Amino acid sequence: MTNGHGVELKVTVPCAEGRRHQVRLRFTGWGEYEVVYNPCEALLGEVFAPIAGCSRYIREEFPKRFWKDRRLKLRLVEALQAAGAPAVLVLLQALGDSCEKVRAAVCRVLGKIGDSQAVPALSVWACAGEQAALEALRALGQPALALDEAALQLATQGRWNVLIRVSTDATVREEVAKLGTLVVPVFVQALRDGDAETREEACRMLGKIGDPQAVPALVQALDDEHCNVREAACRALGEIGDSQAVPALVRMLGDSWEYVSWAASDALTKIGNRAVPALIHALESSDPSIRAGACAVLGQIGNAQVVPALVEMLRDSDSRVRFVACRALGEIGDSQAMPALIQMFTDIHYSVSKAACWALVRIGTPAVPALIEALHSDDHSVRVEACEALGRIGNLQALPALIQALGDSTKWVRAVACEALSRMDDSLVVPALIQALEDSEADVRQAACVALGVIGNPAAIPHLRRVASKDRSCAYKARKAIEQIRAQQAEKERRAQP
Repeated sequence: MTNGHGVELKVTVPCAEGRRHQVRLRFTGWGEYEVVYNPCEALLGEVFAPIAGCSRYIREEFPKRFWKDRRLKLRLVEALQAAGAPAVLVLLQALGDSCEKVRAAVCRVLGKIGDSQAVPALSVWACAGEQAALEALRALGQPALALDEAALQLATQGRWNVLIRVSTDATVREEVAKLGTLVVPVFVQALRDGDAETREEACRMLGKIGDPQAVPALVQALDDEHCNVREAACRALGEIGDSQAVPALVRMLGDSWEYVSWAASDALTKIGNRAVPALIHALESSDPSIRAGACAVLGQIGNAQVVPALVEMLRDSDSRVRFVACRALGEIGDSQAMPALIQMFTDIHYSVSKAACWALVRIGTPAVPALIEALHSDDHSVRVEACEALGRIGNLQALPALIQALGDSTKWVRAVACEALSRMDDSLVVPALIQALEDSEADVRQAACVALGVIGNPAAIPHLRRVASKDRSCAYKARKAIEQIRAQQAEKERRAQP
């Protein structure tokens, strides 16, 4: 049935106790409808009808079903075709649908109706490569408009749903973005659309255009119920780079969806030093996710002026915050953080002490004297991490101290010292490691075997053979080291051949 106010369809909906029945809906727009007849309303009356299962479904669930139900949408297209010219505006809305088969059906109907209003929308889809749009234009006897002209006309007409959908095509997206300020109000309006994918794409387009006038609307989009929209809004604000978005982006560091908080972090990093004051303030937040996120962004920005604030965060009650603060100090690489980072070697959380070690390795050579001094600490965990950091830095200035650490009273220090020495390219290393094969602890002897295999000096083979034959606890490691040394020697010989 059709009339001047829309087209009607019969739709089957669920009701009470698993029963289903038909209702008549009048569609006044694409996805916009009103109830014409519901038998439960006639039966229950105005007071009780709204609480009926079918009424709740029509009100709450059917809007979601409409966008997913291709068969229903194709039925609606057929009804709109029967309505003829009065249905053109709704059909133009339908060209913004996410389903390609539905859009193709709409194109065919528009070609048959023959209304020139459809030319701009059909032209952009033709430029995006949709054959049905080209065929519809031929049926209309109209050439496709140039992409920039067609996009501008759609923006002027306010047909943002079509612009949003077609902008998923890279060529069209670039052309639409060139329109700049002219189309910003169109995409801002699209941020209020009922379809989450439309809002998400609107965010992307506003970020691509890069006009600061979109910032207030994008900040509002950060409160969207759909995480993908919030993520897209964060990324768009990062692309625009306007500092007025900083407080809202800092708040999003605590979003429950990690991709949103990552996007907020990326956006704040792009804004850079202009975001630093708000980020330092965020270090006092009661939310540990925001504190950790602020530390991470400050590390990415890399401003050495924030080092004292980050050092303070090494005393945070939350281990995740301490971990990220260590990483941030490593990213900045300023030597003033070294004493505080060395203190973190004693943190009760293994991940934090390892992050501190990583940070000192990032600082590099300037950290070597402080790490050598740390080898004299009374705390063996400090000595272990200091050995590891010195090995990873690889500066020969630490060689004597690492060789001396092979005599440490704690076996784990001696074992890590073996590993650290395997990274040092010096003639003194192999004799020291050969001597470590005589250590009283199997863990240290095994570490010495592994280190000698890494270095690949054939002078170690006789000593490793002796370990393989007499030391059952280290035999496997010794044999593997011998194999590794021989493989390295064979590779050297192969490369030396002309």
